Amino acid sequence: MLKNPIEPCDADFKKVVLLKCYDALALAGFTRFRKEGVDWPMEGGFHCWVGLNSGLEKERVGINPFVGVHVVQVEKFWTRLDLGRNAVKYSRGHATYAIHMGELVPHEPVFEFTRHTDIAAEANRLACLYSDIGLSYALSIGTYERLLPLLRERVSMLGAYPERVASCLYLMGRKEEARSFVEEFLQGHCAYFEGFAVPFLRMLDD
Repeated sequence: MLKNPIEPCDADFKKVVLLKCYDALALAGFTRFRKEGVDWPMEGGFHCWVGLNSGLEKERVGINPFVGVHVVQVEKFWTRLDLGRNAVKYSRGHATYAIHMGELVPHEPVFEFTRHTDIAAEANRLACLYSDIGLSYALSIGTYERLLPLLRERVSMLGAYPERVASCLYLMGRKEEARSFVEEFLQGHCAYFEGFAVPFLRMLDD
């Protein structure tokens, strides 16, 4: 007996899947700040950040869920100061720090959508995962004191982590520690870091 052929997926199907997931997250209480963007405002400018990395294959759409925090003050601080070649503008959609949801729930089934998937049910499972496990994790790192060591662990990755460490220290009132960190990191990563470090140090001297 022949199996039913699997219908191919396309970009339109991927968009349907993503929008269903964002719809489910909004129904679960997350704030929708754009068509494909949600978060959960917490205290002190912290937001539970949601990242749905999606991939399109011939027969399925896969979603890799990431969760973390977006810190408004940190992101606005470093993006305002950074004058480097790769300077970016502030965006509510950027994560200050995030991890893959699989690190929190390694045994949770992956999110794969085919033409035969109950999209609404899977989108609801995703939303429940965020409103339960994801939000709890974000709340657990939702202070500068808890976030700073996590950012420090990633400074060697660059990718704005050094800028966020310096910004976090500054916003915590630890300005001399921030100065020392920036001066030391600048010595070994001048080409990468000077676009932020120079205006940052100038600001401290004014």
